[in-house]
Amino acid sequence: MHTPHNISIGLFGGSFNPAHHGHLHVANAGLSALGLHKIWWLVSPQNPLKPTQPSYSSRVNTVRALPLPPNMEISSAELDLGSHYTIDLIRGLQTRHPQIRFVFLMGADNFLQLPQWKDWQEILARIPIAVIARPGAPIKARLGQAARQYSQYRIAENQAHILQFLPAPCWTYLTLPLNSASSSALRKAAQC
Repeated sequence: MHTPHNISIGLFGGSFNPAHHGHLHVANAGLSALGLHKIWWLVSPQNPLKPTQPSYSSRVNTVRALPLPPNMEISSAELDLGSHYTIDLIRGLQTRHPQIRFVFLMGADNFLQLPQWKDWQEILARIPIAVIARPGAPIKARLGQAARQYSQYRIAENQAHILQFLPAPCWTYLTLPLNSASSSALRKAAQC
């Protein structure tokens, strides 16, 4: 994947089991509020916190089924780098593409779980993070361990457009209109 110099890319990773319009909402929020050039969708080959998942290719196909705009693409970077953890992915991408300003996008539900991730403090030390509000997690996520421990590095939502230019650690919390779609609800509905 050829990428020009001096651009900003939002890294939007997840299991996407399945990908849905709530995920697309998060990705679009990242583009608009953060002023990013592109979003790379990174389908996790195997989420260590979710040992049982459908195949990688079937989950990639759920992302392909979404109406992705031209400035969003599915990246195979995790497979290419052989990374199993987000920190390995970030290290690899920053080494391969030092000219790109990466920002990590995640829903508030994942930000709440961030302290369970491998080397989570190094993730915060390496890359700016945009946390996008999700139904059911907004207040919990802002009171969680990561938010409390890194409260001095939070920038105001109305300054989110400068996040890509700031050195890590830095993060922002975007409270855009919420989208109630969830992968677990879609899986449950599919079983009925």
